[in-house]
Amino acid sequence: MLTARSLVIALIVATVASAGCKSSNPSTQSALASPRSTPTQLSGRTGTPATQPVASEAAPAPGTAEALAQRANTYAQSVGPLLSQHGAPKASDAAVDNSTPKPSRASQSPTPAEASASKAQINDTRAFAAVPGKTDVQVLRQSPAPAQTQAQIPATDAQTATFARRAAEYPEDLSAQTDYQLLKLLQEETVPDLASMAGLTPEDRELLSTLMDSLTNFRNQLRQNNNMLLSKKIAPLVDLGDRLKSQAELTIPTFTFVSQAPGFGRYQAIEPARFIAGKAHVVGIYYEVENFKSQLNENNLYETRLTENLVLYTESSGLPVWQDRKSTLTDTSHRRRRDFFNAKNITLPALLTIGRYLLKVTIEDQQANRIAESTIPVEIVAQ
Repeated sequence: MLTARSLVIALIVATVASAGCKSSNPSTQSALASPRSTPTQLSGRTGTPATQPVASEAAPAPGTAEALAQRANTYAQSVGPLLSQHGAPKASDAAVDNSTPKPSRASQSPTPAEASASKAQINDTRAFAAVPGKTDVQVLRQSPAPAQTQAQIPATDAQTATFARRAAEYPEDLSAQTDYQLLKLLQEETVPDLASMAGLTPEDRELLSTLMDSLTNFRNQLRQNNNMLLSKKIAPLVDLGDRLKSQAELTIPTFTFVSQAPGFGRYQAIEPARFIAGKAHVVGIYYEVENFKSQLNENNLYETRLTENLVLYTESSGLPVWQDRKSTLTDTSHRRRRDFFNAKNITLPALLTIGRYLLKVTIEDQQANRIAESTIPVEIVAQ
């Protein structure tokens, strides 16, 4: 501390002595010879003025070395406390450009309203000051992505009550029972519920049971393995189609005389069916059956049982003139049968007179208790 004060005093004394000896300005000498010096105010870093009182000793003659030494001593006493309080100036402070006047702290302190408005403006604009030498960067404010909320599933208590009441009020209505069974399926209940379907006709009850069985199998299969092949995914639905076809009306889409029939859909038709009177004719017939029913038997094989009846009628009167022996057709397979046909030979008797006839085939599905019929024309002509 003493070393710093001594250095300051020595520098000031040397400078003032050199200037005082060469100056001839009376105002400068009078200022130096002033018996009292006003308090010196120095603005420190905190902005608080420092005041040092002047000694009350008799002032030396102006321009003398004693006067200069007294002023240097006074200045050193004023600067010393500041140096001891703040220490040496920092390098960062020396680098600050003081050419531009800085506003006072009082002018920099905004009011609460201004501070709030400034903060809101900053938050809204999100602007950045441009960096010299670089391209200005514009920041666009992006709206936050809408939150993906889970779909709200409405309460099913009211729906359950509505469907249950409708099913109870209309026990014979297939649509009401279907809605109720589907609701129970969504609620993870066991379907088909045979007790609630007791009012349906046997055909409707079987139809709805088939539908619910297939939907349950389809869902359970997907829950077990959702990465299976498409052919396996749709297997329950294909089975549903087969089972529904078996409950549809039994039909005979094709019935004709043939010369040969090696397989399903492969035959050589005889058209027109015209035969000479007075002699017997062995001729082949071919027919296909659709919507028959195949069920698993005790050997775990799909079994189809049909009965066949052939009758020849006169076209004009409708009287039967010939009938083939009634036969039963039984077919078993490891897979559910989707195609069924029969090809056989029959013998038209020689007693048939010249005229037009109708050959009628009647097929009965013994498992589904359904019957289908079909006819083809026959003409007996003279030789």
